[in-house]
Amino acid sequence: MTPPKVSVIVPVYNCRTSVEVTLRSVSDQTLDLGLIEVIAVDDGSTDGSGDELERLAGAHPGLTVIRRPNSGGPGGPRNTGIERARGEYLFFLDADDRLGPQALERLCAMADEQGTDVVIGNYVGVGRGVARFEHNVPRVTVDDPDFDVYSRSLTAHKLFRRDLVERHGIRFPEGIRSGEDKVFTSHALLCSSGVSIVADYDCYYLVEREDGTSIMQTGGAAPAEYYAKAARPLLEQVVAHTKPGMVRDRMLVRHFQRDVLHRLNGAFLAASADDRRATQDGVRTLCEDFLTPAVLMRMPARYRLLAHCARSGHQELLRKIVEAGLADDPVPVIADRDRVYILYPGFREPSAAIPDAYFDVTDRLRVTRSLTALDWDGDRLRVEGTAVIDRLGPQKQSVTMLLRNKKSGAEYRVPCEQGGADFTVDLDPATAASGSPLPAGTWDLHIEVTHDQMAKDGRLGADREAGVTAPARRFIASRNGPGAAVTPFFTHGYDNLSLTVVPRPGALEKLLRVEEIGWGGGARLRVRCHVPISPTSAEHVGVALQVEARGGGEAREAEVRSVPGADGLEFTAVTDLRGLTAGRWDVHLEFTVGGETARMRIPMAADRPKAPAVPCAPLGLRRASLYRTAGGNLAVRIVTGKVPAMARSAGRRLTRR
Repeated sequence: MTPPKVSVIVPVYNCRTSVEVTLRSVSDQTLDLGLIEVIAVDDGSTDGSGDELERLAGAHPGLTVIRRPNSGGPGGPRNTGIERARGEYLFFLDADDRLGPQALERLCAMADEQGTDVVIGNYVGVGRGVARFEHNVPRVTVDDPDFDVYSRSLTAHKLFRRDLVERHGIRFPEGIRSGEDKVFTSHALLCSSGVSIVADYDCYYLVEREDGTSIMQTGGAAPAEYYAKAARPLLEQVVAHTKPGMVRDRMLVRHFQRDVLHRLNGAFLAASADDRRATQDGVRTLCEDFLTPAVLMRMPARYRLLAHCARSGHQELLRKIVEAGLADDPVPVIADRDRVYILYPGFREPSAAIPDAYFDVTDRLRVTRSLTALDWDGDRLRVEGTAVIDRLGPQKQSVTMLLRNKKSGAEYRVPCEQGGADFTVDLDPATAASGSPLPAGTWDLHIEVTHDQMAKDGRLGADREAGVTAPARRFIASRNGPGAAVTPFFTHGYDNLSLTVVPRPGALEKLLRVEEIGWGGGARLRVRCHVPISPTSAEHVGVALQVEARGGGEAREAEVRSVPGADGLEFTAVTDLRGLTAGRWDVHLEFTVGGETARMRIPMAADRPKAPAVPCAPLGLRRASLYRTAGGNLAVRIVTGKVPAMARSAGRRLTRR
């Protein structure tokens, strides 16, 4: 008989009304049902759930029902299921929840393909919040610095390789109403060689009971048992399976915030005196045993203060801090020179003797900014937006734009005009580098907000109003420099505002737009072009065009007429080709800016209509035609034409004389 691929373990306690839907979601799986075994463990239900399971087993041969006395929590029946399981993988499905039809097929396929020990499928909350994943992750480890899979989800609703569970003796704590799944999952993750995430399919639906009778809805484990049987093992496992350093600290921060200090909340204030005392004692002992200064200072100020009060026995101050965090209005902050402090009770109170550093939120404040307008105003890039440091407001603030070179890190500051949170910057690339032209390279635009002696900055662009787009690139010229092509753009992926600077007149080659190539009456070559440049910059740009014999020698200069416009410089060059000798002639364009000249060819479109050849000598003795070179550029071919009959007759008469 083929062994099962996956063992689905369903702990059941008083779920008679929902368990049939749960088990049907297993029988509806696209994975071959012969590869699935279901082990439903009734944990001493009093609502007839056990009898319902027996009835369902009659119609589902792959369903095994085990009945046992009540153990006081989900850990016992899950462990019973593990002992009975024969599958290569284990999956824990609660009797209130359900699976997506392709869940087991996709999860097992990912584990087979990647060889990972744990596979997480995306979650859907039905009446409750859940962790969600945006992208598939084929393989990651718990110590990966770029993706913190450990902190994302520690529920047991995952696929586990059974060999991992048995080899490391991983089991659920028993006799505890909540928190047991985190202990199991944490242990499995810490021992695993790799974890996968299936994010492109909704695998698991976590359903909130409408009658509010689930363990978590009714308060979960009592404080004493929770801190002894759930919270402490979590911290012990992290210390046992990790080395001192950033990875361990990151995990401990997660557990102290979400598994130790989280119970110091409104329910704590409303609890009985005994439960409040048990909670404080549980928090205090765990802080004394596991909370290092490095972990303490990585947590937000509220958690630092809660831990300090619990550890030092400040019961009244602890109560006030919890109440302040529950108030409708946010706790105010105050700026003091280059630091910002949150004004929880106890701040600089002599009787509390709490270090200022515990109230410090400077590093957690961010600049809230928005880009509201972006366009060229002549040679200046006008940038408009709003910026303010979170929770401080626009009063007493000043705003500056920072230009940072992506490679070298060089930085230039551009002043802003501001009114409250609004700012306007007129960025002139010709003077942005402390009065000099902005050097070549890619420059990232940041906005810096200063309040008192504290400064915060952030990239500009990702948060912008609808309709704000990057304006077209433009050539900026001045009297004393060679000019540069400046291209504003929003970065791929992060959508931040940057600009590239390509100096020298040669940059005009990429900006050149050829509007017309043809004949301007007879053998007069007419070329009309456009370059994006302001009228002011256009005054500093010289344009010339020559037609030169290939291989050197003879050349003919064109007459150039320039017409500056609001959105660019349009120029027309006309070259009289009459009298040129037969052969091939190349057309060259020259731009001169700030004493530097750049020479370039004129591109010619491949699909341009062919212009007829025209005579360029008396009696049609030579004809000129336009063509596109192999490199895609404009060139002229002059060939000797056939002598007309009248000219041949005149020649014969002259010969007879």
